[in-house]
Amino acid sequence: MASNSSGLLSEADALLLKSYASLTIQEVLGILFEGVFFGAYSIFFALAVYSIRKGGVRSRKAIIMSAVVGYLYAASVTAWAVDCYIAFKNIHSLFMTTEIPLLDRADLADDTFNKFVGVQEMLFVFNAIVADAVVIWRTWAVYQGWIPAIVAPCVLLLAAFVFALIDVTFSLYQGSTPLPGAATIYVKSQILVWGFSLGTNILCTLLIGFKAWQHRKIMKELSLGVKYHGISTENVLSLLVESGFIYSFLWGTQIMGYLIFGPNSPWNFISEVVVRIGRQITGMYPTLIIVIVNFKRTMWEQYPITTRGHGLNSLNWAVNTGRSGGTRTDTRPEVGIHLDTVSEATRADSGIHRRDKQLAYEEFSSQDRVVVL
Repeated sequence: MASNSSGLLSEADALLLKSYASLTIQEVLGILFEGVFFGAYSIFFALAVYSIRKGGVRSRKAIIMSAVVGYLYAASVTAWAVDCYIAFKNIHSLFMTTEIPLLDRADLADDTFNKFVGVQEMLFVFNAIVADAVVIWRTWAVYQGWIPAIVAPCVLLLAAFVFALIDVTFSLYQGSTPLPGAATIYVKSQILVWGFSLGTNILCTLLIGFKAWQHRKIMKELSLGVKYHGISTENVLSLLVESGFIYSFLWGTQIMGYLIFGPNSPWNFISEVVVRIGRQITGMYPTLIIVIVNFKRTMWEQYPITTRGHGLNSLNWAVNTGRSGGTRTDTRPEVGIHLDTVSEATRADSGIHRRDKQLAYEEFSSQDRVVVL
C-alpha cells in the first residue's frame, strides 16, 4: 500500500479504498433488504405449510403443493445464505487481507463471486420458472381447466425454460476453452428469461382479472343480495389480481440488474437492492397464491347471510366429496368451489321474480362458473 511522506494514503489508494467501501455498502444494503423479504417469505411459508396440513397431506395435490413450496423456500434460503457468505467474504478480502496489495484485492473478491455465480443464476431462473408454472396453474383452475386460456402463457413459459437452460449452461461452464459467443449469448439469454417470465405473469394476471370482472358483473346483474362471513370468491379473485400486478411490477424492476450505471451513480445502490429482493419474491409470490387458495378452502369457509326476506337466514354448505375442496348447498346444484349463490331466503320473493332469478342462476351455474381450487 503506497503512502506519501506524511504517512497518509496516496490519492490513488484513497480512491481505491473509497470504491471498495462503496461496493461493500451496496452488498450490505442488498443482504439487509433481502433479509427483510426473506423474513416475510418465511411467514408465508409457515402459513402455506399449515394450510396444506389443514387440508390433508395425503392427496396428490397436497404432495405436489408441498414439494413446490418446499423447493421454492429451500432455494430462497440457499440464495440468501450464498449472498451473505459472498458479502462477508468480500469484506474480508478487501479490507482484512493486509498481506495482499490493495489493487489485487479486487481480484480476490471477484474469485469468490465467480465461484457462486452459476449457483445463484440457476436458483434465480429456475425459481422464476416454477413460480410461473404455479401462476399458470392458478389461471387454468380459475378457467375450470379450459386449455385455450393457458396456451399463450404456456408458450411463454416454454420459451423462458429454453433460454433458462442456455443461461444456466453458460453460467456453470468451467471448461478451459470458452464457449463460442459466450459473453453475448449469456447476457441475452438472461434478459430473455426475465422478459418471457414477466410476460407470462402479466398475461395470467390479465386473464384472471377478466374472469374477476366477468364474475362481478354477473353477480351484480343477478342482484343476489347475499353477504358472507369470511372471504368470498370475488375477494379471492381480487386478491389474486392485485397480488399479480404487484408481483409483475416488482418483477419488472429486475430490468435494473441488466443496466449499467456509472461508478458513482446512486442507481447502483438501488439496483443492488432490487436484484437481491428479486431472489426472494420469485418464491414468495407462488407461496402467497397457495396460502390464499388454501385458506379460502379451509380456515375462511364462507357462510352467506341473506339480506332479503324476513330476518337473517344462514345457508350451510356441505362438502362435495367428488371434487377436492368443492362445496355444494343442500338446495342448489354445485357451482364450483365457494361460488356466491342464491340463498334460501329468496323464496320470500314473488313467484315470477323468483323464477327469473332461478333461471338466471342456473344459466350462470352452467355457463360461467368460477372455480378456485
